[in-house]
Amino acid sequence: MSDSYRPGQYHSPDQTTRIPRVPSHPVPPRRTPEPGQNKTREYVLKGLGLVLVAVVSGMLWWLIQQSNNSTETSPQPSDSASPQTKFRFVKHELVSEPVRDSNCARVSYEDVKKFFERKPCTGVTRELYTATVDGRKAYTSVAVVRMSNAADAQELEKLTRTDGTGNVNDLVKDGRVKVPGLRSLGGGAFASKVSGNDVIIVESDFEGGSKNQDEAKLEEISTDALAFGDKLKN
Repeated sequence: MSDSYRPGQYHSPDQTTRIPRVPSHPVPPRRTPEPGQNKTREYVLKGLGLVLVAVVSGMLWWLIQQSNNSTETSPQPSDSASPQTKFRFVKHELVSEPVRDSNCARVSYEDVKKFFERKPCTGVTRELYTATVDGRKAYTSVAVVRMSNAADAQELEKLTRTDGTGNVNDLVKDGRVKVPGLRSLGGGAFASKVSGNDVIIVESDFEGGSKNQDEAKLEEISTDALAFGDKLKN
């Protein structure tokens, strides 16, 4: 019979005591940042934000400048629509825009004027060009007359081709442009053609007036300028 357990005695071998588990990696207590560190971090973040804004703004400004530069240096399409011609025609500085009129009888003379009184046009558009040819300055009038039908256009074109029947006033004859030695371009060379309901009429003369030997060259100039009528009627 074994002795009874007394206080202070060791447990017998068959009795165990549970020992608390000790963590292998103790978690360190969380440290609260000091007030000074919070301020420093806030200033750093604000500074980085300002730097980022400045970088983005600089890139946008550079892109805008590049866009403006490319626009300024790119060729303008204003002259790209000009027709291909043998001679280099330039719009007269006093007639930068086409002159339009709805009353053809008012801007014509002699038999052509009477024709329009019987058969009014629907409109006439006129321009004035200059070209330097063989060292001389030539003036060229281009007029596009629109009739109500193709038959009237054919009749008008035939009338203008006949000598002594008059014509549509060129802008020199109209007094819109003053040219030394010229009161009109009707004394030079003439060219015309029909395109549907439109009649294109061209007259050319040299500054100071033409001579007999100039006729062939002026006819060449007027025929060349018919291309501007095709552009003008569109």
